[in-house]
Amino acid sequence: MSEFLEGENSKRSIIREIFFDNVKLSYGCTEPVAVGLSVAVGKGYLRGVLKSIDVIMDRNTYKNGLEVGIPGTHLHGFDLAIALAYLVGKPEYGLQVFKDVNSHVLSKAYELKDKIRVSYENSYNLHIKTKLEADNEVLIEITDSHDNISKIVVDGNEIRNTQTSVNFKKDLVKSISLNDIFEYIENPDLDVVNVVKEGIKYNVNAAREGIKKEGNFGYALGEGIPAYVAAGVDERMSGELIPIMTVAGSGNQGIASIVPPTLYGRENEMPEEKIEKAVLLSILVTTYIKAFTGVLTPVCGAGSIASAGSSAAITYLAGGNAEQIKNAINNVLATLFGMTCDGAKRGCALKASIGTQMALNASKLALKDTNIPCGNGFAAKDVEETIRRIELLTKSLRQFDQDVIDFIGHC
Repeated sequence: MSEFLEGENSKRSIIREIFFDNVKLSYGCTEPVAVGLSVAVGKGYLRGVLKSIDVIMDRNTYKNGLEVGIPGTHLHGFDLAIALAYLVGKPEYGLQVFKDVNSHVLSKAYELKDKIRVSYENSYNLHIKTKLEADNEVLIEITDSHDNISKIVVDGNEIRNTQTSVNFKKDLVKSISLNDIFEYIENPDLDVVNVVKEGIKYNVNAAREGIKKEGNFGYALGEGIPAYVAAGVDERMSGELIPIMTVAGSGNQGIASIVPPTLYGRENEMPEEKIEKAVLLSILVTTYIKAFTGVLTPVCGAGSIASAGSSAAITYLAGGNAEQIKNAINNVLATLFGMTCDGAKRGCALKASIGTQMALNASKLALKDTNIPCGNGFAAKDVEETIRRIELLTKSLRQFDQDVIDFIGHC
């Protein structure tokens, strides 16, 4: 048997682990959600009346949470998210920490805002440090991924310390290849497919709800797959209390990687089983590329990375071979990699819609064996090399994150 099929450490088991680590249900933007989760975990160890909550986070988490809608409120702000999580958040909810938010709780949240302080530090990796004080002191840390509670300290006593290197998870993803992904999707695990079905249900529903609402970007754009993607992202970014299946730490990436191949397949009356395989391909390609760029980056994940995943999936649905699928990915990355992430907000909907249009165009080009030539900019002949070059280019853009924070929220 091939290496792909045998042993506990086979490529199949690695892909399975990668999938479940990167595909999770969430209510709201994952950055304020992660901060809210840290608060929800911490309050379980707190005794007495709350005195203060201090949160220090990395600059990318901070950037993404400044202007995005908090689920169930259509308002924004970390202080509000923290107050709501303290009032109704439950640790067992994970990334669904805001699902019990309602108007009654919102009025109470404003009473807590003067006890909350938020700041950020110049860190590149996802890292949230939350300190709650009452009759005792509780410290919660989240590292590497949005729901990874890596450290719990109560009155100086360390209850948990499972902090893992972010490089470990990245290296795990980097140990596979696009060819391994192509092989896996033809015979995926049943529980993986079940999660894919859930992702299709939730994310397509968000798109369908958004496109019916006057004022939504998708509604304004009209019909077509890019409009539906914009509708789903705008619905989420506006603060609607809806569940979204996230991909590689982002609900917008979840929408941009799941909705396009689903709608493309259904418009062309393809079997649902093939659509599910295509969506899985999109998810895994998106996750694979994100291992090289990082979870939180100055590059727009929904507009460029997830669009590469969806282009691969659309090419697969259209009967493209492995080489054509790789070329579709390459076409998207070489065109849209320069699209920046200037924080999570409603405007992400338009970036995602542009990415989806490019995904459709890149697929058409690849199916006709028409590609961006090697050496045009950073594009390589081999898409795996293009992705490795993107890793280096992403690091060179880090100053952008610092500079853009000064503009967010200021007209």
